[in-house]
Amino acid sequence: MNKYPVVPASEAFRLISTNNKMSFIDVRSQGEYEKAHFGNTLNIPILSDLHRREVGLTYKIEGSEAAKALGHKLVSGDYKEQLIHQWCESIKNHPQHPALIFCWRGGLRSQLAQDWVYQNGCEVFRVDSGYKGLRHEALNMLENPAPFVILSGMTGSGKTRLIHKLRNFVDLEGLAKHRGSAFGSYFGESQPQQATFENKLAQALYQVADTYVLEDESPNIGRCHLPDSFYARMIPAPMVMIETPVRLRALEIYKEYIQIPLINGRPLCELEQSFAQNIERIRNKLGGLECDKIKSILRLAFKTEAMDEDDIVIHLDWIERLLSHYYDKLYQHSLSLKSRKTLYKGSWQDCLDFLKSLQNE
Repeated sequence: MNKYPVVPASEAFRLISTNNKMSFIDVRSQGEYEKAHFGNTLNIPILSDLHRREVGLTYKIEGSEAAKALGHKLVSGDYKEQLIHQWCESIKNHPQHPALIFCWRGGLRSQLAQDWVYQNGCEVFRVDSGYKGLRHEALNMLENPAPFVILSGMTGSGKTRLIHKLRNFVDLEGLAKHRGSAFGSYFGESQPQQATFENKLAQALYQVADTYVLEDESPNIGRCHLPDSFYARMIPAPMVMIETPVRLRALEIYKEYIQIPLINGRPLCELEQSFAQNIERIRNKLGGLECDKIKSILRLAFKTEAMDEDDIVIHLDWIERLLSHYYDKLYQHSLSLKSRKTLYKGSWQDCLDFLKSLQNE
């Protein structure tokens, strides 16, 4: 054990969740980091994935001391100097704030990194218990969230747009990088691994005060799964309901799923193909005739290239049919299974005003 300063995992979790002016250096391998990490952290691994496999194999065959010796041999010379330079540069990026460094359990890797950083004139705190300690704090946060309100409303009600107008909210779909439907994947972005999603959710929960708002979701947002205990709290949570006519919801969907992706450079043919494939995936729930009808209108809509709001009626037609015949029924059924107290029902703007007043109490 070295003589340099250590910070408890609880304090490290607080800092990682609330302070974006510090350096948080994760020295685990790239593979470990990709599988599970925290937001706000920078991965500068002391061992590459290949190095880690070699050390692990040596540990199994020859024991601990041989594995340590191999680790020191692999991390030496120019490779070691480059690592130290990267760590110190990251620390110097925020000279007015202390830096944190950690590995899997706060053991050998982070201790060595801390030693070398100090020997090169920089200071860094090592996180006691490392990633495992931070993960423990995250799971505690997920088990004991502050009270919240659910924002509900049929698909296309503008729930995500509304919560971003509030002071205290957690954007579950933003954290999951998915809009929570068959059409919900983010263009050009992949979803986080499950543990990373949970860690970032815990960090987001740490930042908000009581009566923060969550958008109503099913247990699965794409491939990300809301923790069971957390979702169990969502089921009976008090609710605010946006009431919006289906045609206006179709326009909201058009803007978010067609207009914005096109503006951002997604090819028209690729967008059409994606919609057609996703509609086909729900054929059994839509019914064959309705599925074919919606796909037929979809093809006509994209042939017109009617991308301006003045000439989008045919797009609104297929979206409205999809909402009425699939999403609205699905949402009504889901809502019927939850025993929630309704705090308020109204238009998008009225719900926004109500929630703002609720958070200002």
